[in-house]
Amino acid sequence: MTDSLEIALALLRRDDIEGLRLAPYLCPAGYWTIGIGNRFLADGSPVTARTKSVTEPEAVALAQQTLSGLRVKLRVSVTVPLTPWQEGALLSWQFNVGSNAMCRSTLVSVLNRKFYAAAGQQLLVWDKITVRDRLSGLDKKIVSTGLQRRRRLELVIYSGRPVAGVPFTV
Repeated sequence: MTDSLEIALALLRRDDIEGLRLAPYLCPAGYWTIGIGNRFLADGSPVTARTKSVTEPEAVALAQQTLSGLRVKLRVSVTVPLTPWQEGALLSWQFNVGSNAMCRSTLVSVLNRKFYAAAGQQLLVWDKITVRDRLSGLDKKIVSTGLQRRRRLELVIYSGRPVAGVPFTV
C-alpha cells in the first residue's frame, strides 16, 4: 500500500501543483518559496530572494520533513480513521493552507463527525488567494484557477481515484 507521505509528495511535485524549483521564487500569493513549495528552510528560517539554491535531493528532503511535521498535526486534529489517499490529499491541502487553518476548518469538523464525502467536498471551498487591492490597500480574497485545479485533484485522490504521476496501490 502506498504511504500518505508518498502520495502527498508526488502530488506536490506535479508541475500544476507546486512543482520543483531549485532557486527561490515568488509563489502566486507573493511568498518567497523554494524546492517543492517550501516557504521555510530545514532550520526554520524563511526563504528569501537571497536564499541559496537547493539540489533536487535537498528539495525532496525538505518537502518530506515538512510533510512529516504536518502529518503529526493532521493526526492530532483528525480523530477518525483515514485511508492513505485521504490522508495524502489532506496533507497536500494542509501544506497549502497551513496547520492553523486546517485545525479550525469546517472540513476537519465535518470529517471528525464521520461525514467523509462531505469533508472531501469541503476541499473545493479552499480555492481563493488573498491579494492586496491597489486602490484601497485592503486585502481581498479572489478565486484562483490554479487552486481550483489543485483542489479538484486533491478531491480525486481523497475519493480513492488515481491521478497521473501519483503512486496509487491498495
